[in-house]
Amino acid sequence: MIATTKPTASLPPTVPGMPIVGSAFQFVSHNSVSVDFLQQAQREYGDLVQFKAMKRSFCLVSDPELIREVLLERAQEFVKPEAVFQDTRGLARFLGHGILTAGYDEWRPQRKLIQPLMQHGQIAHYAETMTAMGDKLVAGWQPGEQRNIHADMTQVTMWIIAEAIFGIAVERSAQFEQIVNDAQKIIVDDLASPAPAWLTKRDQKAAQINAQLTDLVNQFVAERRTTGTAGRSDLLSVLMEARDADGVGLSDELLRDNILTMFFAGHETTANTLTWAFYFLSQNPAVLQALEHELDTVLTDGRLPTVEDLPNLPYTLMVIKETLRIQPTVAMLVRVATQDTTLGGYALKQGTFVLISPYVLHHDERRWSQPEVYDPARFDPETGVKLDKYGYMPFGAGPRICIGNHFALMEAQLLLALIASRYRLYLAPGANVQPLHQVTTSPRSGLPMIVQRRD
Repeated sequence: MIATTKPTASLPPTVPGMPIVGSAFQFVSHNSVSVDFLQQAQREYGDLVQFKAMKRSFCLVSDPELIREVLLERAQEFVKPEAVFQDTRGLARFLGHGILTAGYDEWRPQRKLIQPLMQHGQIAHYAETMTAMGDKLVAGWQPGEQRNIHADMTQVTMWIIAEAIFGIAVERSAQFEQIVNDAQKIIVDDLASPAPAWLTKRDQKAAQINAQLTDLVNQFVAERRTTGTAGRSDLLSVLMEARDADGVGLSDELLRDNILTMFFAGHETTANTLTWAFYFLSQNPAVLQALEHELDTVLTDGRLPTVEDLPNLPYTLMVIKETLRIQPTVAMLVRVATQDTTLGGYALKQGTFVLISPYVLHHDERRWSQPEVYDPARFDPETGVKLDKYGYMPFGAGPRICIGNHFALMEAQLLLALIASRYRLYLAPGANVQPLHQVTTSPRSGLPMIVQRRD
């Protein structure tokens, strides 16, 4: 049995910090979580290391077995921050008590209601919409022009999530883009910014964003209630009609929270994965050549990929998986200890923020050969590495693993196949590509690339 009693063990090794602020400026800098700081802390102090940031205690856990404890075996002891703190902060500012942020008691019935809607058999019919939107995007490209590929990938995935999942007109999806960017900055500042919320006016800004989000969602729900949901397969309609075993559906508040959760998680993550895939392909010609060979073999005559093609595009999926390893969309997961306890033989106090960094895990030289090298062959189903689900976790792990992981992988594989079969993308001269690690990881100043037709 795993001990969860009041700790008598010593505290974990601790990163020295400055008085009052601790390591706050090293942990978060220029609106970005520093994965370099987390990596250095793990390398110098071990797989369980503590540091301070302002009044908060953080503990970085980098051992897959201990991560399994936190996320699976003791999941109700290490919970999402939103389930602990009375003052709403972080993701819960905007996503309320939806499936991503809810505490266990609220999360469980939502998961049971929503999970069947996100299984492979249910999402396969979205494939045609995904490729149609990808085709629409590249139809607007001019050979030889420079484009911000991050903006393009954000646009196309926003079209897809808006049209296929919520039935929202394509033209209206752009209303969300700036809101998403503003919200991410507030969420990161909530975690470890040395500046108090009242000084930065985060609360006021968050309230303005929430008012906009709620107004938009209310419009979508009102429109659907006016036009009806019969015969519709978009997730908004399905969520409005969904009932549990007792015949109870989602309240208007939870409908709002889950619509926004699906929208935020359903476009931002895939957009960033595709953005980084094109960046790494531009830096690794041999990988690009292997990808193009597969696409030319399967997608003859320039046709659009279909869901039936996916089993015949294994290298395309390997490229996606390696991209998610070397630059995971979510660089850090957060849990909070609900009581004084022990983990890995060390004492953790109630309220300690437990950090799990997929980035640190995916770059650990003890588990990955040459982790800084971009090599999709790691994920060859026959010859690749044996994966530990708590050592490679681009979608999280345990019962709260991302519910949309099948949707995201299908979308990324289809869009990468479509675009790379038609265009070759080159990094623009002088481009300075720096990751911005917020809720998700994007290039700080976009990704300028030159697009050239392959035919």
